[in-house]
Amino acid sequence: LKTGLGKDQLRQIWNLSDIDRDGYLDHHEYVVAMFLCDAVIQKKKPIPNELPNSVIPPSKKILLRARNSE
Repeated sequence: LKTGLGKDQLRQIWNLSDIDRDGYLDHHEYVVAMFLCDAVIQKKKPIPNELPNSVIPPSKKILLRARNSE
C-alpha cells in the first residue's frame, strides 16, 4: 500500500507476479511485482494484461509453459 497504487492495481500486479499461483510471492515473484509497480508509478505505463516474457524469472518460465500447454 505504500506505493500509492490503488487496491485494484495492486491486486492486478499481485496476480501477474504470483506466477506459481500459490497465494504467496517468493523472492523472484516479489522482484517482478516491484518491477511492475515501478513501471506504473515512475514510467506511467499501464499494467499489462499478461506478464511480459522479458520479466519472467527463468525458474518460473517452465511453469508458464506447462500452464499454457494445458
